[in-house]
Amino acid sequence: MVTNLSKVLVAVATSTLLVACGGSGGSGGGSDSSTGVLSLGITDGPVEGATSVVVAFSSVELHGAENKVITFDELQVINLLDYQGEERVLLLDGEVLTAGEYQWIRLGVDEAASYIEVDGLQHDLEIPSGSQSGLKMNRGITIGAGSSNDFTVDFDLRKSVTQEGTGDYKLRPTVRLVNNLEVNTVRGTVGESLIIDISCNNGDNNDTGNAVYLFDGTDTSTQDIQGNSGDPLASATVNYNDQSEDYAFVIGYVPVGDYTAAFTCDASLDSSEEDNSDVVNFSDGVNLSVTESADTVIAIP
Repeated sequence: MVTNLSKVLVAVATSTLLVACGGSGGSGGGSDSSTGVLSLGITDGPVEGATSVVVAFSSVELHGAENKVITFDELQVINLLDYQGEERVLLLDGEVLTAGEYQWIRLGVDEAASYIEVDGLQHDLEIPSGSQSGLKMNRGITIGAGSSNDFTVDFDLRKSVTQEGTGDYKLRPTVRLVNNLEVNTVRGTVGESLIIDISCNNGDNNDTGNAVYLFDGTDTSTQDIQGNSGDPLASATVNYNDQSEDYAFVIGYVPVGDYTAAFTCDASLDSSEEDNSDVVNFSDGVNLSVTESADTVIAIP
């Protein structure tokens, strides 16, 4: 039986940016009427139980207006849990590309250099077919002539990391590729009464398993992660903020649109690709709209 980890993706992170170097043409340098530049970052969402989820990236491959493989001089070894909410790390920074349409992007990974840490112990992290075929994103992108283009790969570790019945850990990435011009941030607070509810499965100190799930559309029915179309688009860990003295969360890189947000204190029981609706309970949903003009701020009472 596949089970998810019990915790969190990333919840704030270091601001250090890892910039890819080398490659088959170099990065930076500007563009002309036949080229544009691409910056590509990585962010992620939380997963219960792990203290590190480290993935080693070896290359970025693009297929379209030109077919190009950008191989890094050194592996970009990234702890995805360091880059949650609005934080991200750059794999490409101003890479010059032929302007036009690209059908897909593939991230090359080195499984042997990737791992997960749980309860102070480091375990191998299997990435099925990752070392052979990489992590392919089939969403197309357009590189405008003479323009700068900025995209982010959003890993959702709560959906992606599983522990097999054998005890082995696997990363089956659930990723979104988003245009940074078409996204914004959802931030907000959760009422203390929801955190300290005696029916919660969030630990003796009420400090585990607290999460906000974000669902597509308004008045959307809530559910735990089951590996189907009703799954949340994204999620975020709820943490106590000592300065503001409230329970806060941040979900970054959310596409413009309408959503329903709901809180659960039972996220530690949410096993991906299984129906855990009997033990994972949600608060009433809160409708919200994400626009390009400003962050969306909500309160889940």
